[in-house]
Order: sequence, then structure tokens, then C-alpha cells
Amino acid sequence: MDFNQSTYNLEFFNFTPEQIAAERDSLVLALIGRAVKTTIQKIETPATTALLDQSKDAVISLMMQACQSKLDSLREMDKVYFEVPPHVLQIKDFELEQRFTSEEEEAKAAQVKELKLRYRQNLAMLAELKAEEDKYKDIEPLVQQELEMHKQIYAACANSDIKKIYEFAMRVAKDHKHL
Repeated sequence: MDFNQSTYNLEFFNFTPEQIAAERDSLVLALIGRAVKTTIQKIETPATTALLDQSKDAVISLMMQACQSKLDSLREMDKVYFEVPPHVLQIKDFELEQRFTSEEEEAKAAQVKELKLRYRQNLAMLAELKAEEDKYKDIEPLVQQELEMHKQIYAACANSDIKKIYEFAMRVAKDHKHL
């Protein structure tokens, strides 16, 4: 196995500056390998095939060495400018992830079951409330008609001399008591 590939696969890629540099190195190496392979395919002849295959690794190595100073400066720049926020749980931090015991899992399952039951009850309650709302909407015209009749009665009473009739009735009642 290639050393560069093993460092690239050493841990899962999860965006630390070192892993970004390893990703970049792996991509540059892959691009150089493809470029050399394409160049060999274009210029090879049956007589030069063996010679080109032998010198392929040396050419890739020389091209990688030529790029290494630029890759190193990019690596340093990643260390300066790239930072993983502390609240991000990285792959290497998975042992910090909360693991539930069987009792806790049972408690969570019971809680989920209770929430499902409450959800069904709430759905039934919503259906009842919707039916009640529809019933009230159906009788709303009758209530409005009744209120309109009350307004008409109050208006008719305000126009008549009900107070005088009341006072007359009171006087008659008083006179009737004295007798």
C-alpha cells in the first residue's frame, strides 16, 4: 500500500487542517498520476512501453517534489486560518458521544410511547373541537337572527312610553294596597 494513501486513510476525513492537507496531497498526487498516465499513452510506442512504465514512478515522484514547497505553504496556511469549532463532534470524538444503558433506552421507548398516545389523544381532541366549531358555525345565523330580534324589541320598547306604564302600574298597586 502506498504511504500517501495510508496517511490519507489513517482516520476518516473530518475537516481538521491536517486532514485537509492530506486530502489536498492525495488529490495532487492523483492529478499528477493521471497527467503522467495520459502523457505516456500519447507518446508510447511498443518499443518505449517498458521504459516509460519504469520511469513513471520516478517522474511522479519528481513532480510531487516540485509541488511540495507549495503544498507545505498551503499546509501552514491551513493551520493558521482553518479551525474546527469546539462544538463540532468529530469522528475521533465519538467516544464522547452519549451511550444509553438498557434502562435509559427503555425509559426513552416508554417516553416515545407516551408521546404517541398523547399525540393520538390530541388528534381526537382536535377532531372533537373541529366538530364543535362546525356545529357553532351552523347555528351562528340563528343566533344572529335572534340578536337582531332583540335589537328590534329594544328599539320598539324605547319608542313607547313603557316608563309611564310602569309608573301607572306602580300607582295602581299602591292604591290597591291602601284599600
